[in-house]
Order: sequence, then structure tokens, then C-alpha cells
Amino acid sequence: MSKDKTNTDPRQISRKSVVRGLAGSGAALSAGLLGTSPRPAAAQTTSNSGVTVPINGKYKTAPLKKESIRVTAIQSQIRAADPRNPKKIISANLAEMIESIDQANGFPGPQDLVCFHEQPIMGWNPWNREEALKVAIEVPGKETEALGKKAKEYGCYIAFGTYAKSDDWPGHLLLIGVLIGPDGEVAAQHWKLHNVRLSPEWTMFTTSAYDVLDQYIEMYGADAVLPIAHTDIGNLSLTISPYDPDIHRALAIKGAEICVRFSSGGFRAEDSQSAALFNKNYVITVNQSLSPEQPGFPAFAGAGGTSIYGPFGREVAIAKSYHEEFVTATIPIGQFRKTFEPPDVPMSMVMPVYQQYVPPNPPNLLADHLPETSEEAAKYFYSNSSW
Repeated sequence: MSKDKTNTDPRQISRKSVVRGLAGSGAALSAGLLGTSPRPAAAQTTSNSGVTVPINGKYKTAPLKKESIRVTAIQSQIRAADPRNPKKIISANLAEMIESIDQANGFPGPQDLVCFHEQPIMGWNPWNREEALKVAIEVPGKETEALGKKAKEYGCYIAFGTYAKSDDWPGHLLLIGVLIGPDGEVAAQHWKLHNVRLSPEWTMFTTSAYDVLDQYIEMYGADAVLPIAHTDIGNLSLTISPYDPDIHRALAIKGAEICVRFSSGGFRAEDSQSAALFNKNYVITVNQSLSPEQPGFPAFAGAGGTSIYGPFGREVAIAKSYHEEFVTATIPIGQFRKTFEPPDVPMSMVMPVYQQYVPPNPPNLLADHLPETSEEAAKYFYSNSSW
């Protein structure tokens, strides 16, 4: 999953107890958040579910390499690869990413974190599963190796979203956020955590952590369900989970200081701003620019809105147009860490509701069945709905 060594060894976890707790309250507010015993003085605790939860507002961190960091979110074009010959467009897209990293570290000055949108490498089209797997990359792989050279050259982190495939998950199409560290290596891979149902006619068929929750926990541990990368520029979460406020609240409870969110046309700025408002952390959302070379879509197609919001929803920097643009800001991460407290949630009031709530779809629906198209996925999820 990542180089961050915060996950509990899955061999030490009772699968039944973990899944029972996660299913009962939802993955976003998993078991272990509600404790009635006296709080110890330790900075955090691991409950019998295997989920690490901060105590007294003190959460796990790595030492910071500097008090303030420079961040650039790159609002760039999206251009879909042809599954019949994906190498041509993927190579061109990768070359543009590398050029953008050079530019971001040029006139604006050295950057500590450079972020791209949801699909900068292969783009996006309404492919079927077979086609999407042909354009999906492996992580790590040759693309991350090329980007890693730039990360090492500039001593910065690079974050982006991508379709990915893995020998550990044959046939599954993954949508993940990738973080490459200044050493040039993949520092973290964070899966899309949950697919919000879109419509009875069309929805995503990518495999989220929720869709294979049992196996995911067995392989990576319960604490990886809501992962955080503890880096020397702050605690980062890499999310492709729009319109899922409970997930972002739970990540903030676990100590997410900077949430990097990837999009490709399907988001609203209010969603990102409200996440920063209610969770009191930084939220960076990277969306695509106008994309005249994107086949099958108008140039606009939901472009623009790339933004950086600070605690309490304060606008730090936002794209001024729908065109290609760098959105750059300084985040005083050292000072922020001194004052940041995870959200104050009245758990005794809300947990009785969460514990009884039954979501429309149970977890694990893609454990044994993989829809081939978005139309088939919609029929499958809605036919297995409890609502």
C-alpha cells in the first residue's frame, strides 16, 4: 500500500470483529471511535478493531522538515488515451506532467508539494472494464519512476490520481491517489474509499475499499481503511471521494492535516470548502482545465475550480479561470500543527444513529462480481440495494 508504517499487522486482527464494527457504523466512522473508559495520557490508541484513534486531540505525526511549505495545484488538461494504442497519449500526458513540474519549480520558486488532478496520465472516457484496464498503470511502475526522478531532482512530493491495476487484485480497476516522495519512491497509495451511487442508469465500476472491505482489511489492516501518510511536510490524505463528508470527518479525526482531493470535472467547490470549514484543516482540490483535445466531450466539461482552502473554509488560493493554471500557496504547517485539534464530535449523540443506520448498499459487493460497464454497474448496485 505505502511506505508509511502505521498500519496494524492484519495477522493480529480478528476479521469478524473488525468487519462487524465497520459494517455497523460505516467505514467513515468505524468501530473504536466511541470509548467510555478513562482516557490514557498516550497520544493515540488502537482499539480492538485495529483502528488507531487519537486521544485528547494528540495524533501521530512525523517531524516537519520546515515550518512553512509551498504547494502548487496544477489545473491542466485531460486527454484520454486510446485503449487500442494507449502508449502514444500516455507518453504525451506524462511528458506534459514532467514539464509542469519543471515550471512549477521554476519561476514560482521551489515547491514542497505539486498536485495534479484525478486522471493526468491516461485521461478519462466512458470505457468498459477491458478498455480501462488497458490504459490503467501499475503503481509503482515506469510512470511513477519517471515522475520520481523529478521529485528527487527538486526534493518535492508529487501527488496525482490515476486508474491502476494490480496483480494482487486481478480484474479489478482501481482508482487511487498516489504520493511520490522526495526520494523518488512511491510514498503512499490511497484507494478511492467509497463510490457514491450516481443513478440507476450509470455509475462507476471501479473497486473502492468499501466494495471489497473484508479482503482489503485482511490484506492491509483495519487502520488502512482510512489511511493517512505521515510525512515531513504534514499528515496527508489522498482522496477521490467527493460528496462523502463522513469520510473526510473521520480522516480529520485521525489527524489528517492536509487533504489532497483529485477530480476530473465532477465536483463542486462548496464540497471542498465545507470539508475545510467543518474539519478545520487544509483541503487542496485539483480539477482539470478546459480540454479541447479530450475526445467525445466539449472543451469545458466541468473544468476549473482548482482551489486551496484553509481551516474554517478560508479561501487561500483558487483558480482564476477555466484555463490551464497553477494555483500556488504557502501553508504554515508548523504553526497550524501547534493549534490544530481534530473535530469536536458529540459521539454519544450521533453514534446511536450511525449504529442503526443501514446504507443503501452493503460492503463487499465487488468481492465476487465485477461489472463490465458503468451501465451494468448501476443495475448491479441498485438491484442489491436495501432502499
